Amino acid sequence: MEANKNKNLGNAGEFYVLAQLAQRGYIAGKTDDGQTLIDIIATEPDTLNTVNIQVKTRTIDGRKSSWLMSLKNEQAFEKLWYVVVEVGDDDVLPNFFIFSSKEVSDSIKQRLIDYLAKPKKDGTPRKSGGSIRHFEPSEEFKAERKNNWEIMFK
Repeated sequence: MEANKNKNLGNAGEFYVLAQLAQRGYIAGKTDDGQTLIDIIATEPDTLNTVNIQVKTRTIDGRKSSWLMSLKNEQAFEKLWYVVVEVGDDDVLPNFFIFSSKEVSDSIKQRLIDYLAKPKKDGTPRKSGGSIRHFEPSEEFKAERKNNWEIMFK
């Protein structure tokens, strides 16, 4: 049940992003689920500048302050952007934050380094971060990137 709920949340995030792009005049389409790092391909119609978008969605529930990523998100790509989505109540539009692939990559790598440098409660060193990564931008960075859709097409 939990996996289904997470997949539905991810799909909702992607469709919210598609709607936001369409509302702003961009041409956008969803890719096949889970095939690549690319969830959405979007084009600015006047310049034909095209970007690839990875969408990460989480709920605003007070339990999680980061977006779950994986080892593959550590690789930075020039034409890849992340739209991270915070979904709240059903009757409220989600929050959208836009970051470059390099910004996400640098952030999750640094967070892993910090995590591994901190010993466990019993004092023993941590061995590995596994394949799970967390993206947790500062509140200031989120404020700067909230609804900043144009940044992808510059």
